[in-house]
Amino acid sequence: MLALLLVPPLVAIIEQAVLVAGPRHVGFWALARSVAGTCHVPWGRRGSPIVRFSLPQAEGRARVVSLPGHRESVVEVRGYQRASFGFAGRVAAPPTAPSRWRAPGLEPVRIFPEESEQLRGCSLESTDEGLLRWLLRHVETRKRVDGLLAATGATSVEILFVGRVVILRGVAPPGWRAGEAMEHIGPPLVEALRLLSSDLDDLGLALRNLGEAALSALRCPGCAGEVGVDPWICPGCGRPQHRGCREMLQGCAYGDCAQAADALPSPERFEEASVEA
Repeated sequence: MLALLLVPPLVAIIEQAVLVAGPRHVGFWALARSVAGTCHVPWGRRGSPIVRFSLPQAEGRARVVSLPGHRESVVEVRGYQRASFGFAGRVAAPPTAPSRWRAPGLEPVRIFPEESEQLRGCSLESTDEGLLRWLLRHVETRKRVDGLLAATGATSVEILFVGRVVILRGVAPPGWRAGEAMEHIGPPLVEALRLLSSDLDDLGLALRNLGEAALSALRCPGCAGEVGVDPWICPGCGRPQHRGCREMLQGCAYGDCAQAADALPSPERFEEASVEA
């Protein structure tokens, strides 16, 4: 008799587990396994699951987002670096016009075919052309970035460098579901992120050794420029950022802040949401 009473609740629990981690999430779990990471499903099944994984000297996160102008799924991976790499920049393939919201001083960079830093079929922007060129002189990294569009199968890819965060995005072909997009586009983005993160960590440590870290409190974490007048003050951690950098990041530059665009779900935030509701 006891067994008969326990069967219905057990069946309900199993069915709910299948719904929560059902077909739409399979691609996220597959990526988490492939990168030895963990998959975090937001409370209430709202928003994209977040895959969290380790980088040599940083933390990586992957999710599917919705961006203005795109009806398709957009796979996004982020690396939160341990130190600022000193500039903001953007690489887009195929070439695109500069975005409306941007870090102060973000200007187009022109690299000629005969130069060693040249990327085919990409548009480039940076607040510090010299630092972007330094990054592109790393042969393996440049090759991976150059072939990223073909490797992902995405209709377009974008890489954002925002002070201490590197963001890679791939727009899925029409008709791809979120899980399918993550399963196919996520792995090439993660591999490119690993190379970029390692090179940017070297750059950040070099800048620190030159004494740049001593000025970090006076600078925007998004572009390493002086914050200036009327910055955006993060309501989560209180750190100031340029408003344009905040828009590029869609939140705070620090991954441990609740205002980060891909902040991890936690019981505390669930309780806050329940109280507000």
